[in-house]
Amino acid sequence: MLNRLLTVCVSLLLITSACSKKQKELNGPTFGQVNIVADNTLFPIAIAEEDIFEHTYKRAQVDITYAPEIKAMNAFLKDSVEMIISARKLNEKEEAYFKRINVIPRTHQVATDAVAFMVNRRNPDSTLTCEEILKVLKGEVTSWNQLSPNNSNGKITIVFDNANSSTVTYVMNLIKRQQLPANSYALKDNPSVVDYVSKHPNAIGIIGYSWVSDYDDPLSKKLLSTATLVAVSPCKGPKANEYFRPYAINIIDTLYPFRRNVYVISREGRSGLATGFASFIAGDIGQRIIQKAGIPSYYKVEYNIELNSEPFRVGK
Repeated sequence: MLNRLLTVCVSLLLITSACSKKQKELNGPTFGQVNIVADNTLFPIAIAEEDIFEHTYKRAQVDITYAPEIKAMNAFLKDSVEMIISARKLNEKEEAYFKRINVIPRTHQVATDAVAFMVNRRNPDSTLTCEEILKVLKGEVTSWNQLSPNNSNGKITIVFDNANSSTVTYVMNLIKRQQLPANSYALKDNPSVVDYVSKHPNAIGIIGYSWVSDYDDPLSKKLLSTATLVAVSPCKGPKANEYFRPYAINIIDTLYPFRRNVYVISREGRSGLATGFASFIAGDIGQRIIQKAGIPSYYKVEYNIELNSEPFRVGK
């Protein structure tokens, strides 16, 4: 009786496992369901890609979880998601991990984003040199009057969206330090950063530019109406005395210095829905969506313009 019961239990486990595996495999490049994770700072790009992809392929369901970079990457490493939309490539430690478990991640750059700085609309210092920004981030400049004697906004408060954010990682790599200055604070998300800056004249906020890059998006318009984008000079070069905001053209021309790449990384070992979604983002429609969001796409998108040589005639 006991042996028979054990046999039944084992059989049920095998059936459950087989059904789970079969369910996971019941998807293809344009149909089925898949779980992926995206960096919080890239939310506007990821949500736009998901909306159009699912609208185009009615049988596809892409479930995206948004998380700060460290949590998002941990989910990707733990095999709880098939793909990540990230503001960085895998590092050496992460690549070594995948090699140990015999998984070959596929990485594709799809865009170039920027890390943007925002100040209160009443702050007279909305243009800063690359060197001034770096000194603020290193904690070498802690008061606004150190940048401009007439600026009476007091001590500088640096605000990030999250302690585990990719913007924090970016800044620490930029200043080559393992710790941020004591006047740095983490909030909840990118809109919270802009909201804080709009209420505190002494604050400087650091966000992913894609949150404010689409001038047709209602949220982007709202955020830009409450705080000011800082124009920054290139760190070096012939235009080091000029100032540029992180507009797409300035990112493309490398005039805005604080740029970063956007990647889709898939661990899916077959041609499933994660692979299909990644291909969509890197394809013509996906790249047009990125351009529409106001940041440069990685791949060039062709636009065909038809010219009519016939003279224009006004109606009778």
